[in-house]
Amino acid sequence: MNEKTAKDELSTEIERRNFSRAAFLAASLDLPEQELQDLRVKALWQMAAVNRNASGTKSLAQQYGLSKQEIRDILERHAEEKRNAGDTKPLEPCYDLNTGNHLSFEEWMYHFLKRWEKVPVS
Repeated sequence: MNEKTAKDELSTEIERRNFSRAAFLAASLDLPEQELQDLRVKALWQMAAVNRNASGTKSLAQQYGLSKQEIRDILERHAEEKRNAGDTKPLEPCYDLNTGNHLSFEEWMYHFLKRWEKVPVS
């Protein structure tokens, strides 16, 4: 795939809000580190807060070379930014199959990080 086609595909994935694929494409295009990091944070946020997918979040963390503490810091910082911006939808409680309860994002994150070692990677 040539660079123009790859950049077009990257733009398409960003428009579709498919941030994990966009971050993968950005890494292959040698984009500036800040742009790559922004896409990775969006991918992690989407996987964790929007999808509440523990396995997917851990898988992305491993792909990006991030530790459990780095994931905690990123997600807490991003949650605070969303709260300050008034975008609280991803932070609201939703049903969690593992606990059988409705959990806010912070509660979900607490349970996710507590059982980090046991979370299977998909």
